[in-house]
Amino acid sequence: MKRLLLLVLSGIMVMAVSGFIFIGCTKEGPQGPAGANGTNGKDANATCTLCHNFSDTIVVKMFQYDASRHASASTIAEAVRSGCSGCHSHEGFLEKLQTGSTVTQAYSDAAPINCRTCHLIHSTYTPSDWTLRSVTPVHPYIDTTSSIDLTVTPLGGTADGTSNLCGKCHQARKASPWPTSPNDSTVANAINLTSNRWGPHHGPQFLVLAGQGAFPVGATYGTSPHKSNATCKNCHLGVATGNFVGGHTLTMSSSTTGDNVAVCKPCHSSIGTTFDYNGKQTEITGLYQTMKVKLANAKILDTNTMLNKLGKFPQATCAVLWNFLLIDADRSMGVHNYQYEHDMLTYGNAYLTSRGF
Repeated sequence: MKRLLLLVLSGIMVMAVSGFIFIGCTKEGPQGPAGANGTNGKDANATCTLCHNFSDTIVVKMFQYDASRHASASTIAEAVRSGCSGCHSHEGFLEKLQTGSTVTQAYSDAAPINCRTCHLIHSTYTPSDWTLRSVTPVHPYIDTTSSIDLTVTPLGGTADGTSNLCGKCHQARKASPWPTSPNDSTVANAINLTSNRWGPHHGPQFLVLAGQGAFPVGATYGTSPHKSNATCKNCHLGVATGNFVGGHTLTMSSSTTGDNVAVCKPCHSSIGTTFDYNGKQTEITGLYQTMKVKLANAKILDTNTMLNKLGKFPQATCAVLWNFLLIDADRSMGVHNYQYEHDMLTYGNAYLTSRGF
């Protein structure tokens, strides 16, 4: 027993001496080179703090954006489909900006729309990284040879082309077959709808705001001043209330706060507590409901699913259906462009009445 204890103690002493010798003989290596400076001659820490500081600016925007529908990535699964990923994923959107094509790759491991999708984050490491990636005019999917530029000068503001960034996605896609004679009500030139998802698809707000995208059935449609005086940014990124409406929530209304009319008051000082300014939303809703019934009577719309029915229909009837679906997908009921929606509903209803519907 004593011998075993002696061996253990001897081992401990050897280890201690070895450690002492190692520490005593090991010298500290030479000092490494100085860290690289940031941009504009600033050190890296100063560069980062241009944005990452105690102002909470980033924190607030992230808090708001996390509550937005864009951030929810509820449709990210569409990124696996070529042609859809350009609006449904971060990678597809950047590809679309780079190539200018309406068809993008399929991305199976895609990121949702995020800060870097719209902003030049970590490109220059200066506040200019908040710059939007693109504010160039939009070549709409329904006619890529044309161009729409919603660069406007809002009331009391400066020229602002930010709506064009939103318009890269918030537009209609071209349907097939495409009415080439939207005022033709004959059976001889009828077109055959073989998909019950025929129409402009979702989110065509940019086109509605611009007063474009609808078929002129019976007349040329007018447009409201919002096209020349408002931007998507003015309203959707306006006065915020927590993460319910405004700011980077991009949301205009919530069950908690109601309609965010604060963004309307700089131009419409007499507005009440809802977007139904002078009863215009009520009027558009009434015309919309009338057309909904007429299209059902024409047996081209299923009002339970809000999808079109299959079969051959006159081009004019299909054109009116397209206009109806454009308003349905816009969802503003006249806020984006009251006159445009009023005219397409009024003349469309007149056409359907003339057809006995």
